[in-house]
Amino acid sequence: MITRLNFKGSSLYYYALLLIIGTFPALSLIIEGYGSGVWYLFGILGIIAFSRNPDIVKSAIRDSKLLLFLALPLAFVIWSLLVYHFIDSSDFSKSRFQRHTLLLICIPVIFLFYHLNFRTKDLLLSFSLSGITFLGYWLMDDGVGRLDGLVHAIHFGNIALIVFILCCGASVLQTRPYWFVISVIGCAGSLLAFLQAGSRGGVTALILALLVIGFWFSISRNRMRHFIVTLALVMLAAGLSINLIPPLSDRYDATIQEISKTSDGQMYNSVGMRLMMWDASLEVATHSPFIGSGFSAYRAEIFDRIEKNELKPIMSEFSSEPHNQFLYQLASHGLIGVFLFILLVTTPLFYLASEKTASDRASKVLALTLSIIFLSFLFFGLTITLFDQRRVLQNFGLLYSLTAWFLSVKQKENIP
Repeated sequence: MITRLNFKGSSLYYYALLLIIGTFPALSLIIEGYGSGVWYLFGILGIIAFSRNPDIVKSAIRDSKLLLFLALPLAFVIWSLLVYHFIDSSDFSKSRFQRHTLLLICIPVIFLFYHLNFRTKDLLLSFSLSGITFLGYWLMDDGVGRLDGLVHAIHFGNIALIVFILCCGASVLQTRPYWFVISVIGCAGSLLAFLQAGSRGGVTALILALLVIGFWFSISRNRMRHFIVTLALVMLAAGLSINLIPPLSDRYDATIQEISKTSDGQMYNSVGMRLMMWDASLEVATHSPFIGSGFSAYRAEIFDRIEKNELKPIMSEFSSEPHNQFLYQLASHGLIGVFLFILLVTTPLFYLASEKTASDRASKVLALTLSIIFLSFLFFGLTITLFDQRRVLQNFGLLYSLTAWFLSVKQKENIP
């Protein structure tokens, strides 16, 4: 019998952990070294939780769902290790493989969550602290250029969008006015940060995620008219946002101009350069489609094309990854790598979509929130490479671990 921590008599530890978890997404993007430090801290706490309760392994083995969640990050990293060791052992490849190993920390973090006894609405509300942090960061920004923190503006905007989704889920569950106000402020702060970052891929991912959720609910309830209504509402909201919200309208206008220039053969803009990067990664993928050509193969292809004057020297600035997670996996890790990535992102979705997930109101809200988030991660990968960035891997890992805890423990306890 596993004994999980109950914080009723230790509220200080309870709220301290919530504080660290809730501020992690924002502070990991703003404070140098914070993300790695806290991610390793979570891992250490997970190991301590395991050492206090070694029977947790027996419980995991009996729980096929939890066992799968533990195995997937391990399988992903093992394949990266094989690719690094046997195909591409360059220094560049080593640095990328080391980033992938951050996913291994998901395993003790899952044990940490499994050992705890958080309330769902408290955990969701804690992410409002990241939203408030984003708000403060936005207020202190000089307003010049896009909001980006320590990462690319696209990654900054995408993580801010994830926090916004979490804050929306938190606001639905709050019954006390002051907690509701805090969650709304978190929504506002993360939304403003997302808009100021100008992530067009984030907007696209959110629209697609909402449409997939609407389609799923319509199919599962055999009411397609609900999907038509969802489609109309999402398109209306997107249209109004593009026309009425300056950051989005500016990015939309820029996209139209870039598409027009690309059509006229002017490739050196955001859209055109992506197409050239994707073409290079597809060329690499043809060399070894099943097992991949290694982390640095795409980089070598870009420099080779520059030497042949097929690309301008400016493309060397975009030689580390092709701005597409699926093509990045295909070129470096082959179809096996693509399969493992898709499995890692969609397995939580598969279980979240099951009818057994929906028991109480808090569980339904968290299940829906996490479903939108993992769908968003999936669609983020269409326009940017995710798993070559430490901070993205850390935030994905935290949400992945949270989902494993929710599906394996919280649902069984049926505690809101």
